[in-house]
Amino acid sequence: MYDWPTVDWTELQRARAERTGALMDSLGLDHLLVTSFDNIRYVTGYRTLIIAEAFDWFAAIASRDGDFEMFVPWVDEVGKEPDPDLPGLRAVHPLPSWTPAIPHAAYWTQALRRVLNERRARRVGYEMLYAELLGPLMEAVPEVEFVPVTTALHDLRMRKDPLELTLLEAASKVNSMAANAAMKSAEAGMTDHDVLAVAMASLQAAGVEYLSHSVCNLRRGSGTWFAVGNEFREGDPFFFDIGCYGPGGYASDMARTGFIGEPPPKVQEVYRQLLAVHRMGEALARPGVRASAVHEAINAELRARNLPVTPYATGHGLGLRACELPTIHRSDR
Repeated sequence: MYDWPTVDWTELQRARAERTGALMDSLGLDHLLVTSFDNIRYVTGYRTLIIAEAFDWFAAIASRDGDFEMFVPWVDEVGKEPDPDLPGLRAVHPLPSWTPAIPHAAYWTQALRRVLNERRARRVGYEMLYAELLGPLMEAVPEVEFVPVTTALHDLRMRKDPLELTLLEAASKVNSMAANAAMKSAEAGMTDHDVLAVAMASLQAAGVEYLSHSVCNLRRGSGTWFAVGNEFREGDPFFFDIGCYGPGGYASDMARTGFIGEPPPKVQEVYRQLLAVHRMGEALARPGVRASAVHEAINAELRARNLPVTPYATGHGLGLRACELPTIHRSDR
């Protein structure tokens, strides 16, 4: 098990709640209705199950004062026992189990309506609600004004609290350890699945909360994201991309290029140049500098070295998602 940093979780949630409350005040909101796993955790501290299709299994209704009620698919009746680790949790409500929301939109509408009415909500910020659910919900509670806040929440989360930075750094160290283990293990005769298994085993042994993705591209084109059982041969280059959520749900996402055996001298020289350009981009990334300016400077330097420009963003933000704002990309994107 990795020696994760000691974090005052109460203080972390207090800091996030303070910033969320300031946002609600600025928009004149008395409640938030959040449904994405990352915003639920940011606003309330509650951890939902994270799997690929769980983006419409949960909801939370939170007040300006920080108390909240959860809607989850793993209970069959309302529970009002407080959680000592989540003093703001007032109740947990049942949703239809392990199923998309919209086939059960009528149930969702009535469950949310009941709690909004009990709380006398009047101006509610919402994010990530399907039109098929938002429309009926607005009809069910005509006295409530619904205000979209998805972009505002993403903007809010761009700026990290020092405790968040500590958790992000730890997750990236653990992910880097997994990447190094995978590259060191790779040898002729192994498959792309074998190399990913080493990385995933390293992450699990370190004690991460969740493995978010695992990509190994061996002799395949750009955009082919899944391992297919290709076997490594001497001299092969390979690309892999792995990610995890560490304690507290803070993410790491990284890509690496490995080689079976010693890379040719020409490849080594190109990588030395690429690394130098990367370090230049790191040095440019400072407060007050636009993300697009960093991206454009990196591509300008690549052109100056007669190297191809990067085909997409040179980087992106991290947080309670593996990919969140900002994106380091062209100014028009």
